[in-house]
Amino acid sequence: MVQPIMLEVFLKTFNTNSLALVQVLLIALAGAILVRKKIFKPSDVKGLSVIIINVLLPSMIFSRIIDKLDPKNFPLWWVLPLVGIGLILVGIIFAVLLFYRDLPEKRSLLPIASMQNAGYLALPLGHAVYPEQFELFSLYVFLIIMGVNPILWSVGKFLSTGGKMVEISWKQFITPPFIANLTGIFFVLTGLHIYIPKVVFNAIDLTGSATVPIANFILGAVLGGISLRVWPSFWDIVRMLGVKFLIIPFVTVLAMILLNVKETNSLLSDVILIQAVSPPAIGILIQIRNYGGDEQESGSLLLISYAACIVIIPFWMALWNVI
Repeated sequence: MVQPIMLEVFLKTFNTNSLALVQVLLIALAGAILVRKKIFKPSDVKGLSVIIINVLLPSMIFSRIIDKLDPKNFPLWWVLPLVGIGLILVGIIFAVLLFYRDLPEKRSLLPIASMQNAGYLALPLGHAVYPEQFELFSLYVFLIIMGVNPILWSVGKFLSTGGKMVEISWKQFITPPFIANLTGIFFVLTGLHIYIPKVVFNAIDLTGSATVPIANFILGAVLGGISLRVWPSFWDIVRMLGVKFLIIPFVTVLAMILLNVKETNSLLSDVILIQAVSPPAIGILIQIRNYGGDEQESGSLLLISYAACIVIIPFWMALWNVI
């Protein structure tokens, strides 16, 4: 009786996550089609990106931290940024091992294999799969992003541009989302959050509520601008997918089993696994467009990754649910 029950749970979880992911990607597909048809121009995508980075996402981050972060009940909250760094570190180590014969020529593929889309895919997916727990889900995501973004925009930027000596400034790390994280945590730790007028908090929360659908749309718009003319070698695809969708989630699952994360906090374990199995960060393509690099190869690998994640993310989530 155990095996049929496990199979039933696996299939139910797989179907739930698959439907949620399809729902998420349908909005992204709309953005991609509008870009392909030139109804939505690159300048429009850039404008929406500016709005979400500077207004919507910071508002959502601040309101979630103020409302949901409780250091007394979650004293190890500071571990989550380290989890984000750890996921990238595991990916880079194994990517270097698999690509070392082709380095430094293939160094631009290392961030694609190791640095995940920590927010733009995770947030819409969490909103679809965990609607009743989404506020707490998003809090965990934002704390992990605190560790991911500094690595993405320093090490990732250097590698994705082919190792060129691009300028790296401290100002790139002090972004509005990062400031919102620090400000929200400061207000909670000092107890000042209780003095925020409810009308002010509600206004910030309402502004942040627009983040998820617009972020999803931008994801599709960026992917929709990728050329389909040239594709990377089969061996590069296998190595990249192997690290991103097999090795990183496997190591993550093993670590969470050893640390009993699922028994301690089931939702947190799901968030960490989604981060581990998420496709590459869209920021990698943005870096290449701004600072140079092989946009064609990197862009095509991103497309392949996002197509593959339609099956791979539900598979890992279903497997995790029956362990």
